[in-house]
Amino acid sequence: MASDPTRVFNIPAYDPFVDALAHGIAARFGTADPLALARVEILVPTRRAQGAVAQAFLRQSHGRPVILPRLTPLGDLDEDELDLASGNGSAALDLPPAITPLHRRIALARLVAQWGARDGPGDGGAGIAVDQAVRLAGQLAELLDHVQAERLSFAALADLVPDEYAVHWQQVLGFLRIVTEFWPAVLEERGAMDPVARRNALVAARIAAWRADPPDHPVIAAGSTGSVPATADLLRAVTELPNGAVILPGLDTELDDAAWCVLDPAHPQYGLARLLDRLEITRNAVAPWRPEAPPLVGPSPAASARQAFLTEALRPAATTDRWTALAPLPATALDQVTYVECPGSREEATAIALILREVLERRDPPRTGALITPDRGLARRVAAELRRW
Repeated sequence: MASDPTRVFNIPAYDPFVDALAHGIAARFGTADPLALARVEILVPTRRAQGAVAQAFLRQSHGRPVILPRLTPLGDLDEDELDLASGNGSAALDLPPAITPLHRRIALARLVAQWGARDGPGDGGAGIAVDQAVRLAGQLAELLDHVQAERLSFAALADLVPDEYAVHWQQVLGFLRIVTEFWPAVLEERGAMDPVARRNALVAARIAAWRADPPDHPVIAAGSTGSVPATADLLRAVTELPNGAVILPGLDTELDDAAWCVLDPAHPQYGLARLLDRLEITRNAVAPWRPEAPPLVGPSPAASARQAFLTEALRPAATTDRWTALAPLPATALDQVTYVECPGSREEATAIALILREVLERRDPPRTGALITPDRGLARRVAAELRRW
């Protein structure tokens, strides 16, 4: 059954997401009654997002006392947060506990050391130092998490590589027996589960509980792109609830259909495209959030021009021939955008830190700044530079 498109909304990139979310929920459910928002359940991607949404509701209340909605982070679920005590969800209470990251890494490191010493599981190689065993254990743990998050199996691992590459591949397979054969036995002996596998089971139990006994209160999933299959299933289940809604973050509604159909995994809209396919709704069917009120910021001429510029700059390569017919973009598309070329990472971190310091030193009006980067190392270097001041 396809999802109800009237339950899927979008907050555009130019609108501050958490403030637009809080503003829209307050407009829909009212704030005259301090208890009105307490009936609303909001599913957010992470605990950090949970705090940001809570702060947005406090700003929305303008100092009036209000009980916040129930905020549940999808990235760190447990039985209490998922309220699995009713309906079919009670079965999840019988799940073994999740093994802690430290215990899992130690147990995997022991298996790696045994494999390397040739006197434990598998047919390994020479002895492995303790630090190397711990490092390899961390990588095996990441492999387990990725495979389980995608709900894949190791069953076809042996047939993955053609026979002409089998000599080296057999050595790899021997090493991977640690997670394919010996790790499940360790978990069974400890009476535990991998964290991601347990989270998948909790989400499945939540979906089953909802379908058996749909909640009568509003349930809103906000800000998630459903990149994890279990989360995508949960978002689909939300759209099937009587009072459910899914709010997408920054869906590009301007990209033409020809380009939308050939998005590759590297494109920032690819995850949202996959989610819409999973929900079985088209991009054109997604409604704007808070249609009864204007956006908090709104598509100013500069914001609209910049959105168009980014859409075209990120256009899939297969459709870049359309650039020849593209009308010139206004110069406002790059207003207040500065390009700084740095010879190295140290100079890059220093330049960013100086820009942030300049922002904070402006007192009229007071301003804030943020660094958004996929490079954690760069973020740490910038933070270190800022701490010097």
